[in-house]
Amino acid sequence: MAKPLQFRLDGSIFEGVPVKLEREKLYGYADTIATTQDGNPCILANLDAGGTLVIPPGAIKNGTVDENGMWFEKAELTAVDISGKPAELRASSFDAPVDLTETVSEETFFDNVWNSVYQIINPELAEKLGDKIYKFPFNYRAGTGNDDGYLLSANGLVYLFSGDAISFQYLGLGEEGVLDGEIPDEEMDDDELDFDLM
Repeated sequence: MAKPLQFRLDGSIFEGVPVKLEREKLYGYADTIATTQDGNPCILANLDAGGTLVIPPGAIKNGTVDENGMWFEKAELTAVDISGKPAELRASSFDAPVDLTETVSEETFFDNVWNSVYQIINPELAEKLGDKIYKFPFNYRAGTGNDDGYLLSANGLVYLFSGDAISFQYLGLGEEGVLDGEIPDEEMDDDELDFDLM
């Protein structure tokens, strides 16, 4: 069984296993399969740069090389902050109870790009959350960064949204446009319409 998340709210601990909601599970999906004339499925392969050598599936791997062109594993890399010091490792949210202390507005909630959505079945937690939206740092795995986690309830279920906040730049008219002179109707062609004139 998957490890549960624990949430601390008003001195009480609530727990539940997050189940990731996949788009395919909600809406289904269609898959296109290419076949030969005999009905056998085709296998995707690659060609080398010269177009003469067929490279079978699994024979190509992404890798990282240093400044000398020598191969090294990504596990050898170390994350650093902007000053070049080793980045702080943040624990997984599964390692300790998550404190729910900060509530946010619906507008703050919607100003995010969602990376994942999870469903948690815990009626007591759903009732305790009420119509409030709680925000907290969320790490599915230990690492150097974290997403913004949002917890809310709907229809007796708890939903955990994991994402990154975004800021919107609103555009507006700085000043009203003015035409220098009137343009006779007969001289204006449909192809010459300019949205600046409207």
